[in-house]
Amino acid sequence: MSVRILYLLFVLPAFSFAATVSYEFDIDTKPVNITGTPVEALSIADQIPAPTLRARVGDTLRVTFNNRLHESTSVHWHGILLPGNQDGVPYLNTQPIAPGASHTFEFPILHSGTFWYHSHTELQIQRGVYGSIVLSEPNAETLLQEEVVLFSDWIDEDAEQVLANLKKADDFYAYKKDTVQSWDNVLANGRPAIRNRLNSAYTRMGPMDLADVAYDAFLANGQRESAVSVLDSSAGQIKLRMINGSTSSYYDVEYAGGPMTIVAADGQNVEPIPVQRLRISTAETYDVLVPVMTGQAFELRATSIDGTGHSSVFVGDGQRVPAPDVPPPNLYLMNAMDMNMNMDMDMDMDMDMEMEMSHDMDMPMPQSQTAADSTDATDHTAHQQNATDAVAMPVPQQMAMPMSSDVIEHMTDYEHLQARVSTVLPGNRHWRDVDLTLTGSMERYVWSFNGKTSREEAQVLIRKGENVRFHLSNDTMMHHPLHLHGHFFRVVNQHGERSPLKHTVNIAPMGQVIIEFAASEEEDWLFHCHNQYHMKTGMNRVISYEDSSLFTELIGKQIQPDKRWYRIDEFHLMSQFMDYEFTLSDDRHSFDFELDADMVDTYEVHLLYNYHFNRFVSGFAGMETREHHHDNSHDITIAGLNVTLPFMIDSEWRVDDHGEFRLELQSDVRLTKRFGFDWRWNTDNERRYGFNYRLSNRLAITVHSDTEYGDGIGMQFFF
Repeated sequence: MSVRILYLLFVLPAFSFAATVSYEFDIDTKPVNITGTPVEALSIADQIPAPTLRARVGDTLRVTFNNRLHESTSVHWHGILLPGNQDGVPYLNTQPIAPGASHTFEFPILHSGTFWYHSHTELQIQRGVYGSIVLSEPNAETLLQEEVVLFSDWIDEDAEQVLANLKKADDFYAYKKDTVQSWDNVLANGRPAIRNRLNSAYTRMGPMDLADVAYDAFLANGQRESAVSVLDSSAGQIKLRMINGSTSSYYDVEYAGGPMTIVAADGQNVEPIPVQRLRISTAETYDVLVPVMTGQAFELRATSIDGTGHSSVFVGDGQRVPAPDVPPPNLYLMNAMDMNMNMDMDMDMDMDMEMEMSHDMDMPMPQSQTAADSTDATDHTAHQQNATDAVAMPVPQQMAMPMSSDVIEHMTDYEHLQARVSTVLPGNRHWRDVDLTLTGSMERYVWSFNGKTSREEAQVLIRKGENVRFHLSNDTMMHHPLHLHGHFFRVVNQHGERSPLKHTVNIAPMGQVIIEFAASEEEDWLFHCHNQYHMKTGMNRVISYEDSSLFTELIGKQIQPDKRWYRIDEFHLMSQFMDYEFTLSDDRHSFDFELDADMVDTYEVHLLYNYHFNRFVSGFAGMETREHHHDNSHDITIAGLNVTLPFMIDSEWRVDDHGEFRLELQSDVRLTKRFGFDWRWNTDNERRYGFNYRLSNRLAITVHSDTEYGDGIGMQFFF
């Protein structure tokens, strides 16, 4: 018998206030002006963010959306346990809402907590289709004032164009963010920076950055700065339900009035944790208690992880008290180990012991709880049992403040999160271990699991009734917030049987995390990186229950992004020659065209097909046509390998149809933010080298010397 049936039989009859809570909204366009530039956004009920939805455990939530757009849309209920056909992923389990059509979602509320809802169509989150959800216990008394704080990121540029730009160059937005890493600054930061740069270059890792996109603004409840009035400051504190509804941003959140006390993560109550600064990853939620005071308005500041901006909420009325500035990270002094902000290494033994125990022991009875959510009169484990597959009756609790006065200065991982009850999975089940390595190429902006995008490998198969353990290893230099639909999972940490339950987990650069969940559902559920640009370029899978999956190849094609192929153009116009390069690429393949000419009597044309085995190696084949100084033109067939060598040197190893071999090497060195040096050499003794001055990420002035075309000055265009 499923957990939901057990829950309905034993728990819901106790609720006397169950009702059907109904909403109806239009999804439409909306003109906005956040930065001084008017643009068209998307909205729900003419609001960005959308209205907050509220319901109680035992209620039925019914929400109708009318699509007034000229494009399809959808709504996903992030973190909420519900029937699969209500999950809202287009084609996978819910049909998209067509232009002019309406769709009604209806499902029972099985658990309390802070959650959110958003579009799962293309990049519509970035354009404004997102809102918050507050689910309460049926008989809960509001002991403290509660406020929702929904963080998001904003860019005036069209979201599809943002993705196209990311495809063009791995540092496309570095100029706008002023995060270009150059050798003058490496040297200025001394020996550690030099060591970091040489080590990363030797291992073929490019310069570090913490965020892909240069956002124009960061918002809290739709504004750069907003305010919350405190109704009764004599209570001494209020509760903030914080949600990171961003497209791709992480935030370090700090409160000017003193430490925040975390009481819930991803809607799941945890042992209270006092923190001074909290990192909240994309798509996560945290409930915190914050102190308030008469005559004071304390700033809650959310600073983007790359230090390029922040949003503010002033809590209270009276004199404003600013939160501390968060200094921008020094990327020159960071290495892979610095960025691996996960659990400590000394947790490994606890994890191993935990895994051994979980295979052998029966499911323990939930432990008595030591603290409860400040606004929930009860705390029950029924809603957690997609992870624990056990149902307990509600246990009345009273609010309790943390026993320890120790304050965590900066919480960046899950080491301190501890569930209030045991979350150990049933020990009498078969265990399935799944290894998923997070892979990708920042240079080509392709993201994947185990080296394969979702187009190449769409599913992970599991069976109902087993325990599933994901071993997640991040081989990239970017953070990845992974979200599993339809389930809560345990994030295994040093708290053993009380490891916390979550629905979204961050995997730091070069980091590793283990999650576990009970396979107690049916059919198909999405598992993906919640950085929308990473998800759209391949980092997602469908978790399918073998005996009930409805997934087909057609569905797999339907849930893929509409746009598969992206183009890159580079035009180099010099006083002595021109060079035009055009590339059309998808996840694995690319077609490359290059024309060099002096527009008098010399030219070379290359037309190639490339297959990218991984981020470092690709194989190619194609044609080359050339004429040099009125020599007879000739065509040859060529084939070979492109290999990225240590120190980020691109090498081409090729042979032609005459059996002649050629090796070509080239590289680009960023000397300062604006000045760069590039060179090219091959074993035919052809050389090109020069300096470039970047006016923007699309335009540069260049001075070059070429053995075929001579010396000259010109312009380089990227478009």
